[in-house]
Amino acid sequence: MSLLGRILKRALLFSCLIWLAGAYSVNAAENNPQTVRVKIGTILANNQSDEIDPKLNTMKNQLKVMKYRSYRLLKEETQNVAWQGNAVFEIPGGRSLTVTPQEFRNKQLALKVRLQHGDKPVVDTTVRLNNGGNFLLGGPPHEGGALVLSISATAQ
Repeated sequence: MSLLGRILKRALLFSCLIWLAGAYSVNAAENNPQTVRVKIGTILANNQSDEIDPKLNTMKNQLKVMKYRSYRLLKEETQNVAWQGNAVFEIPGGRSLTVTPQEFRNKQLALKVRLQHGDKPVVDTTVRLNNGGNFLLGGPPHEGGALVLSISATAQ
């Protein structure tokens, strides 16, 4: 093969590789957002009254599944977290919740969720929710009731 033929062959191969790399990066950008806005609501659920905090009206139907009569929002916090980075939220009772965005596919986010009490893991799971959706996680006992964690996430 002549020198010119080898150069043309290499140029064609290099062009194909550049095109494939560009196609992969465009697809990756569509699938994985730059950041994810994670919002955690800490709710105290108990049976001491029949009151539902007005701030929780949008999730009233979800809360009914928990089989408590009273729900009060104790704390709400929002953080923007880099893709596959960690957001750490302090939860009442000396607990912490770490949320790590793992996958974005079919308009759904997969989040690695780890609740710890001190150094002891309490919950370690992956949840999948619609982009902008909400997931309720029944949590540990707290002040005569139980904590319920409202986890919502939106790809940015």
